[in-house]
Amino acid sequence: MANVKTRSVRPVFLHLDQRSGWQAADQNKNVFYDPAVDGLRLGDPLLRPIPYTEPGGTFGGLTRPTGLAVGSEGRLLLADPGGNRVLMYTNFTGEFQPLWSPPVVDSSDDTCVSPVVTAPDAYTLLKPRGVAFSPVGDLVVTDTGHGRIIFYTFPGLLPRIILETGGEPWDIAFDQRSYLYVADPAARRVWRYDRLLRPDLDYAGGAGTLQRPRHLAIDANDRVYVLDDGLGQIVALTRTGRLDRTFTLADLHTTIFPLPLSIEEEAVSLRQDELPNCPALLLSGLHVDSLGRLPGVGAMIVARPIGIEYPRVGTFRTTALDSAIFNCVWHRLTLNADMPDTTSLTVRTFTADALIDDARIALLPESLWSRSLTILPGDTPEILLQSPAGRYLWLEITFGGNGRTTPVVAAMELYAPRQSSLQYLPPVFHEDPVSADFLNRFLSYFDTIFAEIETQIDDFTAYLDPDGVPTGGFLTWLGSWFDIEFLSEWDTATRREFVRRAIELHRKRGTISGLLAVLQLHTGLEAHHIIIVEHFRLRGQTESWYVAGRPLHPSPDEIAHHFTLILPNRAVPDPEALAVLERLIDQFIPAHTRYELRLVEPGIRIGCQSTIGVDMIIGQPQAEPVGSLRLGQTGQLAATSHAPRIGHVILR
Repeated sequence: MANVKTRSVRPVFLHLDQRSGWQAADQNKNVFYDPAVDGLRLGDPLLRPIPYTEPGGTFGGLTRPTGLAVGSEGRLLLADPGGNRVLMYTNFTGEFQPLWSPPVVDSSDDTCVSPVVTAPDAYTLLKPRGVAFSPVGDLVVTDTGHGRIIFYTFPGLLPRIILETGGEPWDIAFDQRSYLYVADPAARRVWRYDRLLRPDLDYAGGAGTLQRPRHLAIDANDRVYVLDDGLGQIVALTRTGRLDRTFTLADLHTTIFPLPLSIEEEAVSLRQDELPNCPALLLSGLHVDSLGRLPGVGAMIVARPIGIEYPRVGTFRTTALDSAIFNCVWHRLTLNADMPDTTSLTVRTFTADALIDDARIALLPESLWSRSLTILPGDTPEILLQSPAGRYLWLEITFGGNGRTTPVVAAMELYAPRQSSLQYLPPVFHEDPVSADFLNRFLSYFDTIFAEIETQIDDFTAYLDPDGVPTGGFLTWLGSWFDIEFLSEWDTATRREFVRRAIELHRKRGTISGLLAVLQLHTGLEAHHIIIVEHFRLRGQTESWYVAGRPLHPSPDEIAHHFTLILPNRAVPDPEALAVLERLIDQFIPAHTRYELRLVEPGIRIGCQSTIGVDMIIGQPQAEPVGSLRLGQTGQLAATSHAPRIGHVILR
């Protein structure tokens, strides 16, 4: 059911939510704040549909379990510690199959000589737990029982690196810097290795705090989260590996993790990280049991919620809410609530001019509380407060459900003191206290409507401000006032900046400074990285001037109204970006001019690309593989991988 929302009215006297504080009393029963839904709900905080500490390491179902990796074309790699192997699934096979056959042990020699004990080869695994893909595309497996991590080429499956870590490497993860993190419950810490797989000795890794870290998760901001089976909780680590004291479980629901598999109508599907708006990939033939595990293997594929029953009734009560106003008339309460069918919220209040202990509030007789008002699904989630005047207010909300559903309250807003239009009526209308109270409450309905309209009028000025206008259609509408057509490639900050500087850009339209400003906004480049060469300034030049490897020698008929635009090649990564850039340039140059766009690669080539401040860019040149190297044009010969290889040398 669609939930009804109230219209905003300012000023709000008191706002209650998780950020500002609920001011909850200690006597609350069966109601708690759940970060998964970001609100108060019925239930026990220790009982969740998917516990944060479930053994698969999905952090409450927010990411993939330990031992599951997703490759290209929907390939799934799964560690099977019970079978000492790694399995792979593709839609072509429709099932998980071993990546390789187990090595065959030769038992034909029946001599009594003891065999020579040698280290296991790269294809002999013992209880592998973690599987991941490295930034360069290698398949990385934790051979937990042998205390090592093995890098295989993929899909060739040739062992490339064997990292002897010792201990008990359990789970692994890579951050955006290609650093490798290893959860080691035997060492009671998390290890970090740099791009060259050298141990980072300065990284604390939670040493001294962690007990049995077995599961890792890294969000889009490279923050490391650890699920510790010994502590029975999730902790976050700082960049130096220390315990992050600011972390709360609510943070998990505002971060971006690799998307887990999902189950829709009993079919397993894969949501795409890079293309979130595309439909999920259906993994045909793949089925899991009621616990989300692969039948016959026991390894977890997806975390499935367990059946829990919500309490049917719960009570939330605040401590004393202080208005600091003697005989304050509290006006109304609005709720930001999600109310499924068969749920309800019942509100009552108590006021007093003296502070009363919360324990005594719980023992107050029913007669001292206001009349209870119930909000049902489809009702507007607001009530007029019925208690008499008083400096302090105690608010009590009873949550109701049927055992399978629960209402969720994300925030509460209290308005006070009541500004009634009764004060503008003749004295005869408030001579009788009973009639005055009724009329005061009756007029409050119209007073609220007028306040909502006044707030909308006051807020409309924000729609005319590039910093205040809401993202989306209104921002586009505001840009249309200045004949600005937003490109799909522009983020919200760029669009707001175009609107903010609209008058300046129109005043400079058709000038070099105007074109420079537009290109800076579009590409994000600094001004000194964008060079405009006007050809009329080259009159009388007899020698050719080389820019980006080609001579800049315009013909006489192109000198007056022709210019060359020079940009670093990183500003135009693909043909689509080039087409967008050219379309933008056409909008901001005089109609009679023509131009040429030249993209400069990093590097210095004497006599070809060496003009300081124009086409000489110090940076990492683009590498070319063997067979594609152009002498004098490409400055680096590249191997097929930038990662260190055993027995290989990278050509630089």
